[in-house]
Amino acid sequence: MKVIILSKSNYKEKDCIYNALSQEGLISFMAKGAQDPKSKYVWLNNPLTIVDVDFLSDGRYKHKVINSAVLVSSPMQKSTNYEYLVAINVLTELSKNVLADEEKHLIFNEVEAALNALRNDKDHYMVILVYLAKLIKLGGAELEVDKCVFCGSKQDIVAFSFEDGGFVCRNCLNKETVRDLNGTQLHLIRYIFKANDYSLPEIDKYSLDDKKIILLKLRDFVDEYMGVKLNSLDALIQIQ
Repeated sequence: MKVIILSKSNYKEKDCIYNALSQEGLISFMAKGAQDPKSKYVWLNNPLTIVDVDFLSDGRYKHKVINSAVLVSSPMQKSTNYEYLVAINVLTELSKNVLADEEKHLIFNEVEAALNALRNDKDHYMVILVYLAKLIKLGGAELEVDKCVFCGSKQDIVAFSFEDGGFVCRNCLNKETVRDLNGTQLHLIRYIFKANDYSLPEIDKYSLDDKKIILLKLRDFVDEYMGVKLNSLDALIQIQ
């Protein structure tokens, strides 16, 4: 079974319990002796490690127990810089916290694809933006990013409102509509919510400030409407 490690906790004197994501859903299991730095499973302790694992059939234990594990990939299998490590931390927090447990199986392939994009030096901000947009959609938010959410016009889009459910054109503005994004940032909103994958063509038109502004907007939406605080995003936003 292929799984993606989300977190681990120490168990008893030397063992570790891992929470992981599989294509069927969340799974937890134990690796005996994994707290020991010399353990053959010590590499499991890095979040977002992808591993092929099978378990003992012995029913004596409360948790599933690893019989064998083969490393598929690790986020640490490349030369790392600070921005990359922060992006990995953000990806881990998003994967653990944004969706309800019963929905997490939906993101297995997305986590793997986003990890591959980060390891291949794709723009870290854009990878996180696209991944977060996908999580928001999977969480049930139906946002209109093709036309005005009120009248259906594709012309003169001047605002984006999570509260109203998407783009708003100039004719449909009201006094409650917040206009806090410029034209390029509105295009970026559409770009990330329409992205099929992490190939990310034509991203040079978006500045670092544009990406940070949209990250903040998405962070605030996830906090206010989904009830999840994304503390790790602050570290990514603060990188110059």
